[in-house]
Amino acid sequence: MNTKLFFTCILAIFCTCLKSNDIGKLSEYDKEISLYTNRSTFLYGSKATRIVGELKRQAGDNFEWKGNSEMGWALSVPKAEKYDLYLIVDIPLESKNTEMLLYSGTNSFKFTINPTSGPWNGGGKYFQRIKVLSGVLLPKGNQEFGLKSSGLVTGKTLLNLRAVELVPVSAYKSIEKENKKAVASRASTEWLTKCGYGLMFHWTSQNVNPDGSNKPYEQAVNDFDVRKFADMVEETGAGYVIFTIGHAQQYCPAPIKSWEKCFPGKTTQRDLIEEMANTLNAKGIRLICYMNSYGTAKFGKVDNLEFYKTFTDILKEFGERYKEKVAGYWFDCWYQIFEGFPDVPFEDFFKVCKTGNKDRIICLNSWIYPSVSPWQEYWAGEVASPVTLPVNGHMVDGPVNDLRYQALLIMEPYWVQQRPTHPDPRFTASELSQYIRDCMANGGAVTINMGIFQNGTVGEKALDVMKQVRKNVKGN
Repeated sequence: MNTKLFFTCILAIFCTCLKSNDIGKLSEYDKEISLYTNRSTFLYGSKATRIVGELKRQAGDNFEWKGNSEMGWALSVPKAEKYDLYLIVDIPLESKNTEMLLYSGTNSFKFTINPTSGPWNGGGKYFQRIKVLSGVLLPKGNQEFGLKSSGLVTGKTLLNLRAVELVPVSAYKSIEKENKKAVASRASTEWLTKCGYGLMFHWTSQNVNPDGSNKPYEQAVNDFDVRKFADMVEETGAGYVIFTIGHAQQYCPAPIKSWEKCFPGKTTQRDLIEEMANTLNAKGIRLICYMNSYGTAKFGKVDNLEFYKTFTDILKEFGERYKEKVAGYWFDCWYQIFEGFPDVPFEDFFKVCKTGNKDRIICLNSWIYPSVSPWQEYWAGEVASPVTLPVNGHMVDGPVNDLRYQALLIMEPYWVQQRPTHPDPRFTASELSQYIRDCMANGGAVTINMGIFQNGTVGEKALDVMKQVRKNVKGN
């Protein structure tokens, strides 16, 4: 999964399937940004027309900002409007009370930044959505808009900038209305907390066997021992499994016609998804399917209309085929997709995800950034190691505080088992058990990604840890 952090080239194009004509889009030359009048417009560093000073683009598509620097964008403002200004930003402690400047045309406004905070134990980048200015009037017409720091005598990192968000003041009522509608539409996630913990398996075309060999994907699917796999999961006490569908390479272990149409030769005759769901469900274990949203429907390689139609066709077929057998989706790469597809119809996408099972839950992974949409149920939680505990089922201090807390850890220092041996587990049974118990007591859930061989087995040491976790958390 870490490979997705290096995707940096995302197209910004218009989705013609939207009903509204009030759209924010980039011009033909990918320079001039037309502001939305009914919702937020995000100005990403990758779309800036002016970059001056020490501004370095980093993995995850945020910019490290050092010293006296400047970033600007070419805007087209459809009508004179007051906007509130937010930053999607990580601000270190040493930047406390630092003054910055916003300019729009000939007008300028000063504001002060202060450190952000977040859930990562032991430090990290604390990206948050912070409000820095209110009611800034932007006149109608084309203008340059930008941020600037000056008068600094240090070359240390001032901040890490993901985006500037401009919210039209007149749109707050409609934004709040949509948020309430999204929250009211969510399926219950109480079962996640009752499960307490689950397992994730990156079982892909890249996995190897204990002897280092790698079978062709369809052969590996045909040879996969579902009953033995389900028995192993049951031994761990996990209440659910997140299983990868179409990770780095777009293979699907089932005869999905819409998938085959998009990726000829990358589906299988055996329906491993259904067999796995049936076998796990019989043991009271739920199945959640991981999908790499970026790759599943060729995002960035086709226009947004084709991407959206292809993806939703796949999800409709999945939903109609598996119904209640698939309890949820874990969708990857959504901070990249939202940057290049700001007009994605999230409500419609959410409804498509419920095909065949209105109680199916979804998450849209935004990694360490604020969530891209309220139209989802739980936090993707890609954190690798334990983070600050939830309160009443939600993150308190961090980028996502309105979704069910679900922290995704990695048992090994990687996601995919591409070597013939497993390293020692990153956690002891004692510390992992304590974290799970504490999360459960506070309304959260924990998922542990375990390295899995192509033959469906896992490392003995990691399995021993999880067996002990079961005894510690759930008893005998």
